[in-house]
Amino acid sequence: MTRRAAALLLGSTLVGSGSLRAGVVPADPLVSVWYRGTPAGVPRQDDLVAIRALGFSGVTWPHMSTAAALALRQMAEVAGLTVVIRETPVPLTAASALAPPEYVDVDAAGTPAVEIAPVVWRAIAHGAHVISFDAGLPEGDGLRDRRGGTPGWVSPARAIARQVAFNGNLVAAFRRGPAVTTVPALPGLDLTVLDAGRPWVLVATNASRDRVRGVATLSPAIPYALWVNLLDGSTMSMLNQSTGPKWRFDLEPWGVRVYVIDKTLK
Repeated sequence: MTRRAAALLLGSTLVGSGSLRAGVVPADPLVSVWYRGTPAGVPRQDDLVAIRALGFSGVTWPHMSTAAALALRQMAEVAGLTVVIRETPVPLTAASALAPPEYVDVDAAGTPAVEIAPVVWRAIAHGAHVISFDAGLPEGDGLRDRRGGTPGWVSPARAIARQVAFNGNLVAAFRRGPAVTTVPALPGLDLTVLDAGRPWVLVATNASRDRVRGVATLSPAIPYALWVNLLDGSTMSMLNQSTGPKWRFDLEPWGVRVYVIDKTLK
């Protein structure tokens, strides 16, 4: 079976090494789990149900196991999951998240749990559309460690999956907005403004072990009124300046904020 045939069989997107693509990118943003079957190469309905129950919206299946692709698709439809076929995962880093491809992979087993949210939200802010968490296990549902326990990465990954699913239309509308100027320029910090149609979105991530503080200046076209953090419902206000709104930010180590404001408040 060719790669393209496999992608068409699953009704999903196939992404190989580098920039190889066949099919189309899913219309909605997708948070997925690398799934290799139980045993390896054999999909199991109970595994897919467990993945969906945690809030993930897809499974990423290795290309070398396409012999079971039809059965996987049928089971995934029952579970309410999208299937993505990939060849091998390419681990996301804080640096690569600044210019990610549409499909990114998180080395769940090798990434401390506290680092997951800022790196993944950074990648989403810069254009990643499908995020696949890989526990690196050769078989199983991918949600348990080798001893059968729940690893630390599941909680932040689950939170991201649910936030992206709930705000799917908003995330799908993300387009790069006006540039942000920060003083001082700090390593590990990324502030990105996104135009999401009616709202503006500001994604702030600190991918470092140090607390970062400073002042960010936004475009004069952006409101300085009260912004709401999608992740926890907290609010943030900015100072009104002639050069544009100013935000005195203070982000804890590995901190992340996803602030939203309606453009009509200007």
